[in-house]
Amino acid sequence: MATDITNQTLPNDNIKAPDSNFSNDTSLNGTEPSQMAYTEPSDGAKQLAAIDQEIKDNLYPDPEDDEFVVGRNYDNGAIGVNSRDLGIMVGHVSLPITPTISEMTQNVSGMYGQRWLGNNYGAKVFNIPVTVIATSADEYIKNVEQISNTLIQIGNTEVPLVFGAFPERTYYGHFTSIPEPAYIGQGAWDSTLTLQFTASDPHGYLVSEIGQADNQNKLDIMPLGNDIAKPIYQFNFTADSNNFGYVNSKGESVFVGFADDTNTKDLTPLVYNDPMEDPATFTKITDMSTQNWALANAQATADGTVGIFQGFAVRNNTFWTIPKDYTGQATMFGNVLLTKKFNVGATGDWRVSTRMQHARYYNRAYQRIEAYILGTDGHKIGRMGMRDYGTGGLNEVYVLFGKTVAEEEANRKNGFGYSGTGNTAWAKAQINQMPGFDVTLNIQTDEPIMSVDRQVTLDYTQVLYDSSGYDWNQWNTHKQDATKWTHTTRTVEKWKTPRDSSGKATGKQIYSKEVEIDKVDSTTVPINKIVGNHQERLNYETYRDYKRTTLVWNSAQGESTTWSTWHDVGYWDKVWKWWTKDYQRGTNWDKSSNRVNQAGSITSQSKEHDYNDRSALTDFWGNFVLTKIGSTLDIKVHEIGANGLQTNNVVLDETFNIPNGFDAKVGQIAYFFGKAPIHEDKITKTTPAKDDTPASYQYVKGYTDDFMFVSTLYVNSITTADAIKKAHTIIHAGDSATIDTETENVYINGALANQYLSPASTYPLLKGGSQEQISFYPTADKANVKYTYRPAMK
Repeated sequence: MATDITNQTLPNDNIKAPDSNFSNDTSLNGTEPSQMAYTEPSDGAKQLAAIDQEIKDNLYPDPEDDEFVVGRNYDNGAIGVNSRDLGIMVGHVSLPITPTISEMTQNVSGMYGQRWLGNNYGAKVFNIPVTVIATSADEYIKNVEQISNTLIQIGNTEVPLVFGAFPERTYYGHFTSIPEPAYIGQGAWDSTLTLQFTASDPHGYLVSEIGQADNQNKLDIMPLGNDIAKPIYQFNFTADSNNFGYVNSKGESVFVGFADDTNTKDLTPLVYNDPMEDPATFTKITDMSTQNWALANAQATADGTVGIFQGFAVRNNTFWTIPKDYTGQATMFGNVLLTKKFNVGATGDWRVSTRMQHARYYNRAYQRIEAYILGTDGHKIGRMGMRDYGTGGLNEVYVLFGKTVAEEEANRKNGFGYSGTGNTAWAKAQINQMPGFDVTLNIQTDEPIMSVDRQVTLDYTQVLYDSSGYDWNQWNTHKQDATKWTHTTRTVEKWKTPRDSSGKATGKQIYSKEVEIDKVDSTTVPINKIVGNHQERLNYETYRDYKRTTLVWNSAQGESTTWSTWHDVGYWDKVWKWWTKDYQRGTNWDKSSNRVNQAGSITSQSKEHDYNDRSALTDFWGNFVLTKIGSTLDIKVHEIGANGLQTNNVVLDETFNIPNGFDAKVGQIAYFFGKAPIHEDKITKTTPAKDDTPASYQYVKGYTDDFMFVSTLYVNSITTADAIKKAHTIIHAGDSATIDTETENVYINGALANQYLSPASTYPLLKGGSQEQISFYPTADKANVKYTYRPAMK
């Protein structure tokens, strides 16, 4: 199983980083292995490559000349939206020759003319003539709404755009003008307008190029494109190393780590690692009485499930199979996963690094994900994680210390622990407290007996004849037909009272009205008969019938029935007019008839508040790093980007002094995915299991649970109190490292490692069309190197 180990150290302590005079390792003395020989791919490999290309072509077809695609991103798997799906036909789009040019000049006293200081090159602006195709008002409104939803951008992220006229190039920008459409002609719904798309970065980017250094970790490359390309280099290690980096033919370089001639050793050895590729590496705890520690205001469930998410994380699938009913309590229920035990060594100093994701989909949800830090004897040292505030309030990040909730709270009040929305300027800047609102919940609960006190049934039948195509000429001897239309309805009103088994009312009377029948039938009937050499009309009665039946039950006279009928006849006089031809009514009693009892339900309403607040923690993937050195504990929580790399954004950065006598030597880790039932989770109906059909449940309101997973866990021992300040092995076999020249960051296993970066590093780039030779280190027996870059066109 591949490993993915982080070796993060304190920032700004890279005092032994090599300077610009650092030279490459020459210990092989000319005995370097031969260049990698080219091997022709097998027929099977070629076939698989062809299949992959066919799938890609089908997923990402090039737009036609009269189309564009917005939002397409090959790297993220985003297909994008084609303009034809918006009802748009694109006219001729001219490729701008240059970006916008602003000259910089200076007026100088006594000088004839101006002093030219150069040009500023800004964005490229594309004017896109389009025709909105529509055949009706409804289609026009639909297309305009789709255009608005697709092209209006919220936030500061620009979108990719691919034109059918030059589909090999992708531009990144935003729409700066979407004017009102102008109709092409009177009575037509087709309209025209000119969209304006501004590419802040004026480059057109080609499809990413991917490759690999040879078996000497050297690269001889002529990049595609005609402008600067910013590559990403990926190192995969097969042995421990003190450093990694590269140098080009001009002597420009990036160096990360410590020189090989430094007497280094692994001062922060890895003692436990789980890349989260298999939940079977954990023990699932279903009975907390078997443990020497307790969940914080929570209970483990035996019937919840977890699973693998995209091959790199263990996610929470379900909290339970048999649901927990709403009680108003904050107690949480869910899955508990426990690691194997490990030993951090005699010093008792350590670093725990783990990644956790928590995304809130329903504002009022009350759920959490957390890692428990357990001692060598199984006691709880503390826990760290993220949780919903509930009722749509701001989500919280926390690190708390103590064996019980009471002890955690006492320690936190004394400065040993944190719980809140984040303590950094970045975290505070992401807070957006929105206007709140009330959520109305309709709570329908089953009652064992609902007795019908009163019932009114209205039966209605209307019969009409349509002979609009009839030829009334008496000498017409053809048989002719009319259409007979019959409209039938039945409406039932009931007044019901919930009662117990003795007949005593247990709630207010409830009124209901239901249309049980509402149908229209048609049939063909003859409208004339032929007598000799002429026709005679057949007359039919157009009518409508009403029958109202009222049933009333009471204890004195049992059931009373009252019925009324109306028979109305109609005739046509520009409109249908009716007169009552017959009316009947009657009443009878049945003292032996008891009330009709039915299964029923009662609906009540509850108003619950939703604060509707947002912050970085509303949807957050974070790297939690908890470090113990001597009598201090340091917590730092970095944001992880969508690409899996750690960003510079931090939500929590705090150092705590450990109280005297507090045992903080870690020996095991546990994870908890928890949910507290809220009002929406109240069970309103249970259908018991039958045969092979499991039991089913109905709730006040269904909603989507939080999305939570844990990815990667590393535990390192720290051999001396100042170990992470000294030169040491920074990367191990199975680790990966990344040098990103665009962001000028370096990563080890996705975590920022800029603290190891040499000040002499310059992040040299590639130039399209220019040959470049690059040497990577360490040597190929320790790591192999892959690269990717997007060729750029001016």
